Amino acid sequence: MWLKFLDNIQKYLFFWVTGAIILGLLQVLVFGGYPFDPLICLFAALIMIYPSLVPLSFDKLKGAIKRYDIILISVLLNFVLAPLLAVIIGYLFLSQEPLLWLGLILLSLLPGGGMVTTWALKSKADMPTTVGIIFFNLLLAILITPFAMSFALNKLTGEFLQKTEEATCALSEVSSGVASCGLSGGVTPIKIALPVFAIVVIPLILAYFTQKILKKKKGEEWLNKKKRFFGEFSNLGLVIILFVLMSLENNSVLFEDMGLIFKSFISLMIFYLITLFVSLFVYKKFFNNSVGKSLVWGSYLRYITLALGLSIALIIGDSNLSGMIIIIALSYFVQIPISFWLNKYFKNN
Repeated sequence: MWLKFLDNIQKYLFFWVTGAIILGLLQVLVFGGYPFDPLICLFAALIMIYPSLVPLSFDKLKGAIKRYDIILISVLLNFVLAPLLAVIIGYLFLSQEPLLWLGLILLSLLPGGGMVTTWALKSKADMPTTVGIIFFNLLLAILITPFAMSFALNKLTGEFLQKTEEATCALSEVSSGVASCGLSGGVTPIKIALPVFAIVVIPLILAYFTQKILKKKKGEEWLNKKKRFFGEFSNLGLVIILFVLMSLENNSVLFEDMGLIFKSFISLMIFYLITLFVSLFVYKKFFNNSVGKSLVWGSYLRYITLALGLSIALIIGDSNLSGMIIIIALSYFVQIPISFWLNKYFKNN
């Protein structure tokens, strides 16, 4: 029963995501939504991110290093082209909506994720190369994101950061003043690095040791069969967190200005189509094989799950930043359909 339920979410993820977003927004429209609760959201983020990292084939990293040329190209596409596009698109379309712009920048800094492995397998891409691209880009994202996001926060959303006393900080209230949000008065890389460590590094380490322990106790064959379960459980966490985030009272702004959704979609479509076009150009021109497919998936797909998790960490610092999750959540409606088309394209070419 439980496995069938998880299988259903995996098979119809697009519809589950759509339902979670719609139900969350309906909750805001009908009941007014609810204030941000850091404990619920942090828990949801962990059950979403940690399981998505367990299926990573860490043992294939040695083989992936041999394709340093592909990994280097993916790094250039992910950390030069994608952020540059986010800045330009944001300037052209989202300059009046800094929170949406901030969400797009965060999304651009986080390539990869479990969906890369899923689509790479379906399109018969080279899996060692795929794992290498995911892993090395994730490590770079951990190092780069704190600096890039602290700069973006200070430049784009200074007026949204709370200037009040520590008592208004949700994290401070929950911890009786022991913990601090620390976003007011400016954001530094270290303030972003701490949640990155909590939401990315710790789950990554846990995922690695989970694999080691399960391999030792159950064997590699058993683990390979069960990897699918971790990915599907992550999808369940994703559906939960999307409903929770879209139910926040701050999202009432969507009903006041429906143009925010239109601006988000336009910006996302341009961002995804350009990154996809450039990735496919490199694929057809230089690597028209299974390795090239790995490059396309690893350079085009964004780690939306992780973007949601990190946005939660920022919202803990200031609930006024919750508007940035709108564009991140809506990216599913762009990324999933384009991925279906891309998979079909690879099968026919």
